[in-house]
Amino acid sequence: MSSQELIQKDKITLNTGEVFIGEILVRNNELIMLKTIDGGRYQFQLSEIKIVEKELIPVKSNINTKESIPSTVNFSGVFEFLGGVSTAKNCFNTSPNAQLSLIFGNKNLFNKNLFLGLGVGINNTIVSPNSSSMAFLPVFIRLQSTVNKARTSPFFGMDAGYAFALTQSYDGGFLVKVTAGISHKISYKSYLTLGIYAGVNSISGNLIESNDLGIFRYYGNTNMNTFGVKIGLQF
Repeated sequence: MSSQELIQKDKITLNTGEVFIGEILVRNNELIMLKTIDGGRYQFQLSEIKIVEKELIPVKSNINTKESIPSTVNFSGVFEFLGGVSTAKNCFNTSPNAQLSLIFGNKNLFNKNLFLGLGVGINNTIVSPNSSSMAFLPVFIRLQSTVNKARTSPFFGMDAGYAFALTQSYDGGFLVKVTAGISHKISYKSYLTLGIYAGVNSISGNLIESNDLGIFRYYGNTNMNTFGVKIGLQF
């Protein structure tokens, strides 16, 4: 059996409004080092800190063994904006591309800095030169690894899924995307991410091929390649 109890922890609020909760390991006239509940270690200059105080947080208590462990919530959401360019052979030249995505999943898979979740988005390309719109609804699985638990840390990730066409001109297909960037902790549970990405999305529709024999129009398959930058908020 288990029940909820409260345990006192150190709470540090920075001048920026960021909040960190855990146990103070080192404190002197210049800095404070804090170990958070999830095991991360952070060092702050006193000039960065607005206030240091105590706070009661809930824990799970095992009645039989009298041992207490922190109550952690691994469920997390991510909101992202991606902006870049896309191109597709025999379909369209380099054109602006943007995507909004929302992902939910487990942020501590296997008790590691590993995120596994399911996402959905809206992807749109303004095709040059006639400025027509090519839109898709990508549904994907995300696997993303953060290198360490430092306040600022590199991350690497991959999306894999299927993009459903939202316009009649072309049909969707399977997609794969790889990303890399920097994750920065802005509060106890929130992270800001900034990175780059490269992806490929198979599509089918009316294509145009030019060669020595002339210009040929046909229905077929091609790949839409995308490149760009992304910014996200994990909460």
